[in-house]
Amino acid sequence: MLKHKTKNLNISLAVSAAVLYNIWPLGYLLDPDALHNCYFSSLEVNGKPYAWLFMLGDILTGIVVVAIVLIIRKLKLSNRVSLIGLAVFGLATLFDAIIPISSRCEQSISACGISLSQVLSIHDIASIAAAIGMFMGLLSSKRRFRRDNLNPGIYKWLSYIFWLWCIAGIFLIISVVIDDFTTISQALFLIAYGLGLVAIPTSIVKMKK
Repeated sequence: MLKHKTKNLNISLAVSAAVLYNIWPLGYLLDPDALHNCYFSSLEVNGKPYAWLFMLGDILTGIVVVAIVLIIRKLKLSNRVSLIGLAVFGLATLFDAIIPISSRCEQSISACGISLSQVLSIHDIASIAAAIGMFMGLLSSKRRFRRDNLNPGIYKWLSYIFWLWCIAGIFLIISVVIDDFTTISQALFLIAYGLGLVAIPTSIVKMKK
């Protein structure tokens, strides 16, 4: 009974993490200019009136995700690669929030640029690490359900979310390069992240030992 309640707590925490990671729509109410042809991360630039709120959302996301990993380990449920992916995402998201994107990026995406120095900034490295963690978590969970012939419904759900996340990521990269459709591509990618944050822990607790 206790284990069942702990699994349900895990799923509830996963949903909470997904919601916290997607509070960016509040930017349209609190700081609408920050979302006009800019990275959504510019909501967290130092000096922005509500930067603390959006930073807090990402910080809490990272903390909740790390807590999920620790709870799953305590339950002794398998799928180590998915857990590592989740842990990488959680820790990277913490760094991502603590070290905001460059202030020049609040002007526009083109002003931010895609130079080597920008890509190698601590913020961008943390963002890339978070993406790698999410990719690892989704792919490993999907492959585990297929390999062990586990719940077909969950496998399909994982597959849809995995490919949505991949397509949204490619769409985001293309939109940044051509400097167009960046608002919708970022929104789609962040929503896909949120779905992944729910899918990975849920799939793990639904696995057999």
